[in-house]
Order: sequence, then C-alpha cells, then structure tokens
Amino acid sequence: NLERAIACTEKNGKEKYVILIDYDGWSLSKAPSVSATRQTLKILQHHYPERLYRSYILNPPMLFRGFWSLTKPFIDPITKQKIQFCTGKSGKSILENDFDLNTLESCAYGTTPQTPFDSKTYLSAPSHLTYDETNTPK
Repeated sequence: NLERAIACTEKNGKEKYVILIDYDGWSLSKAPSVSATRQTLKILQHHYPERLYRSYILNPPMLFRGFWSLTKPFIDPITKQKIQFCTGKSGKSILENDFDLNTLESCAYGTTPQTPFDSKTYLSAPSHLTYDETNTPK
C-alpha cells in the first residue's frame, strides 16, 4: 500500500504522502499487537524516512488513548508532530484547513460518498494508479 501511495504521489510531482485512518468501530480486540505496531513503525521510520507529510487519526475511541500511550514512546519526535487527532467539530475543522472536503469521503468528514472497496480491482491494478483511478468506470 505504501509503495502504491509513493508511486501515486511521485507521478503528481509530490514526495510525501498523507495517511487518514478512521477508527470508527475500532476496538482493542481488533487492534494489532504492540509488537506488530512497533515493527510497522520501525519499517516506516527506517525504510521511508521523512516521506510522511501528515497522519490524521479520525474518531479515535477513548480506549485508543491507552493504545496510543503504549505506542507513542516508539515514535520519532518529528513524526509525532505530524500526527493529528481529529474528533467531532474540531477534527472537521482541522481537515477543512488542510483539504478541500469535496475530495474526501464522508468517513473523513468529506462530502464525497464512500466508495465500496473491491480488493480484486485494487490488487490487479498497476501500482502507479490510485484506487479511484482503477475503480472509475470508463
């Protein structure tokens, strides 16, 4: 997924990517282990340094705060500054300042209807195309 994001940003003349993660419906039983989270952070920090422009954590439940407290010490201080928590009206304001809400799906406070995900379409598409580019009827 990250390689595809990089390929898509590079074709548009960009070098950094943005991550939006919606935690609506998240629970501790669905969370990856702390060791898996640490390994993911290690890969991101060592193999993709300074590629992240910003990460938006949308609708994190209260339980997530504990998980975040366990994870936060393993995140590079510069990377920590790039993470924005977005909840409710204040979260929508953060995204409004950084995005045109017409380009975001409704799950990310945007006005665009959420597109159903089709893994076959995603996995069979060339890696330089976004999901929207592969899922748009010709």
